[in-house]
Amino acid sequence: MLRDPDLEKLVVASRQRLTQEFADKYANLRERVRRVPIEEARRIAEEFSCPLEIAMMAHLIYMDGIQSLKQSISLLSAELQRRASIGEDIPNIPGNIMEFAITEGRWIEYVYGTFARDLELKVRDLANLESTLDEESATVEKAISVITARTKLAEGFIVPVLQAWLKEHLKSTSQEALLYFGPPVTKWKHETLKGKLLHLRRRNQALFRKLRKVLSTASESATVDMSIKRVDDLIEDMDNPLTEMTVKSIAHLILHMSPRPTGRGDRFRYVQVGAATTRGSKAEPDMASPFDFLERDVRLARRRVDEEQSKFLMERIDRVIRVLKFKGDPIQDIVKTCLSELTDRLKLENISLEEQYESAERALADVGFREYDTEAVKIVFDFVNTYYLSE
Repeated sequence: MLRDPDLEKLVVASRQRLTQEFADKYANLRERVRRVPIEEARRIAEEFSCPLEIAMMAHLIYMDGIQSLKQSISLLSAELQRRASIGEDIPNIPGNIMEFAITEGRWIEYVYGTFARDLELKVRDLANLESTLDEESATVEKAISVITARTKLAEGFIVPVLQAWLKEHLKSTSQEALLYFGPPVTKWKHETLKGKLLHLRRRNQALFRKLRKVLSTASESATVDMSIKRVDDLIEDMDNPLTEMTVKSIAHLILHMSPRPTGRGDRFRYVQVGAATTRGSKAEPDMASPFDFLERDVRLARRRVDEEQSKFLMERIDRVIRVLKFKGDPIQDIVKTCLSELTDRLKLENISLEEQYESAERALADVGFREYDTEAVKIVFDFVNTYYLSE
């Protein structure tokens, strides 16, 4: 069982890690936001009717592959409106709005990026432990192991993040924190999550009662008593309205709603550019460039069918194109390079790349500047679908 001193060490380590990561992220965003093309930012601000500073930050979040422009602006604007509704308005001065955009943009990038990804990885080990409870022979030792693992994740990893969020988001409630962290963890829409919260609470309580039932079969033990007390407190607190639930219970609920892995497969959601990842003798390519990820995802697309296949592949192609565009490559060159790389990597035959290039140039010339990215994704997708997936 995880004792209080051990849990406190985890909390302190999490807080220190979060503080350092946020300091680095803030400095990074402040420097990069100055380099956002002003004309592009003005176009976004005009299209979505938002302040220029919000548009600039949304552009960065979009280019980092975290959220779409619409979703980024919606999240930033929602917090602006919430501040106004509680009497903590952000002064309508460019410097103040920019400071707000950077600070809030840092949260969006962290929660929808680092936090969601780290929690997904950490939950895998927990899922293995929880699977043992499905057996009729679930033991006290297994129950304690599950409680310990859940406590370590919920109270040692999630709680410090929630506390920092609540501290920076003045006058926010536990319910607002849950609705902020829930969508990136579950991948559900905000409205979907709200509709499922009561059911999720009941399921979480049911699991805790199952653990308590197993623990109650043990002989007298201080460790078991401590575990039962912890579980009873959580069950009782989850009967309260969401706005009155403790941060600890909210953390356990977020952990409970986090999807469990169902088997081997591609669960990596972002394209990264960095050092190569050694793959040993496996069939997958080394992950050293955006085209390595594109090759992998195109091959993985064959495991999916119909609409799921198309959606999966369109999302992956879109992310690769955004990464290349952020590096400064012209959209026409990006499309040509994608077609060339895929032809070579997938060993496609009887294809005239010159004809493909000319066709791509004509397609891009027929659309406006705002539709370039969408058309580029469509060109690459149609190429893959015609010459690889339809074989």
